[in-house]
Amino acid sequence: MGRILQIGSVLLLVVGASYAGTQQEPKAPPKPAPKPAAKPAPPKGGVPKTIPKGSARLLNPGNVAVRLFRMTPEEREHALEKLPSEQARENARKTLEWFDSLPKETQELQLRRLEHFAQLPPEKRAEVRQLVVQANQLPPPRKAAVGRALVLLQQMNDIQREVTLQRPAFQARFSPEEFRIISGLADAWMGPLQ
Repeated sequence: MGRILQIGSVLLLVVGASYAGTQQEPKAPPKPAPKPAAKPAPPKGGVPKTIPKGSARLLNPGNVAVRLFRMTPEEREHALEKLPSEQARENARKTLEWFDSLPKETQELQLRRLEHFAQLPPEKRAEVRQLVVQANQLPPPRKAAVGRALVLLQQMNDIQREVTLQRPAFQARFSPEEFRIISGLADAWMGPLQ
């Protein structure tokens, strides 16, 4: 019986404490959050601070799927059927789905990268392929940071890009390996698009 009284007393204390907590003075209604300011347009000739969707993805130019980007769905399917394995077909389809989901201007950006790459000498293309593989093997957060840096560098003219690459503050954001990848890809794979 004593045990029941103890449990009842504890329950009454809990209920009383929670009731007392609800009897405080009413709080003022929360202020509405201020609306975020619209992002200003980048200055003419300057570097935009945002990266278009899909721009930072590093495609290996040796990937079968990148050669299919300009094809019609029927031509793509015919080419996919010729791939040696189901895994290769599945990987190519995923890359094509990603490409098709991009806005038109970002698709054009990716296509210009591939055209720029095709104009490089064979030894430079081999080096770029290897750098893309190394970049894609970085841990996800570092891979994203390298991709963002490359996209921003790509949007600069040659002089701006060289000045940025020489800045100690820029170099300090990356490991020596990451900086080697960035500096190797900044001109070769990305190329100036202005």
